[in-house]
Amino acid sequence: MMKLQREGKLDQWIKANLSWLKETFGEENLVSCVLHMDEKTPHLHATIIPIVTTERKRKEREGNKKYATKSGPRLSADDVMSRGKLFQYQNTYAVAMKQFGLQRGVVGSTARHKTNGQYYREQMLKYEDDIERLQAEVEKAREGRSKILSFFGTGELAEAKKKLSDKDKQIEKLQQRIAQLEQEQLQLKEQHKTELAKYRNGYMAEIDKAIKRAEIAERKSIAHEATIEKQKQRIDTLDRKANPHRYCLSSGATLTGIRMSPRHSNIPSLRIQTKVENETFEDAKYFEWYNPVIQKYLNGELTEYELVNEIFEPFEQVSQVQAQLLGATFEMLSGGPAQTHVGTGGGGSSSDMPWERRRMIII
Repeated sequence: MMKLQREGKLDQWIKANLSWLKETFGEENLVSCVLHMDEKTPHLHATIIPIVTTERKRKEREGNKKYATKSGPRLSADDVMSRGKLFQYQNTYAVAMKQFGLQRGVVGSTARHKTNGQYYREQMLKYEDDIERLQAEVEKAREGRSKILSFFGTGELAEAKKKLSDKDKQIEKLQQRIAQLEQEQLQLKEQHKTELAKYRNGYMAEIDKAIKRAEIAERKSIAHEATIEKQKQRIDTLDRKANPHRYCLSSGATLTGIRMSPRHSNIPSLRIQTKVENETFEDAKYFEWYNPVIQKYLNGELTEYELVNEIFEPFEQVSQVQAQLLGATFEMLSGGPAQTHVGTGGGGSSSDMPWERRRMIII
């Protein structure tokens, strides 16, 4: 790729790529193709819409059941990027790029992409091996030089001087090569540090942006939820003022507690606790989930007070003592003085549930 750039053939290569993309995926499906020069070699980023017109293929499932298929234009990345198609793309692309000296990868190769870290480690080990090998050759040359020095007393001085000079040159050349490799090794280390710092800074910047976006979203969410809650409270307050009858018991007592069985309960019940002055009373009833009143309450159409008034009669909401405290008001609302009513379902008043006074009635 660098050779193509140096020879001024990059534009031809781009045109050949555009032609291959249009022919392979359809000109109408090619959204964009951008040249990137931000890495060691030029490369293209192409955006393709996976529109296909072939018939949709569906596997038969559940015995011999047939599934209807549709034809016509549709989006299908599975069709465009299937294993067979990818293999075909590699073959046709290799043919299109042959004029630029580019070759297809080995078919069925088990080679895997190396990470930057792995590549740098392998390069560092190679440098270390080369330096170690050259240092061994320097030691060997020095041993030869020492052996030559022993010839000085033998009368073969001229020949010894020449061999000594050759060894000195060999040692100097080896040392220069070692220094060069050590310099390249140092540069590789610095390059690796620089790239790691760039990636780290990029990641940290992205993390900071993500945190800021999350904080802004959270503040907006909190403000939005607070506004909604405020409006809900306002609506509730206005509704209480406009419809006070929806927020009081028909008996005149104060509702201090209400508890409905969980939705998965087989024998659901509604339990209430009322209070008149310091006198409290607890009562409970069984019901069926399909009861229209229960369904309205679950759908938010009834308040808790309306639910209790629908399920419990006024005289079932208070005890005799509470009724006496309420006096004439209770009699007017209930149509008569309070009476003790014991139900016939679910154990009635003889139940061992932890209620001091209760009446259990199936509705």
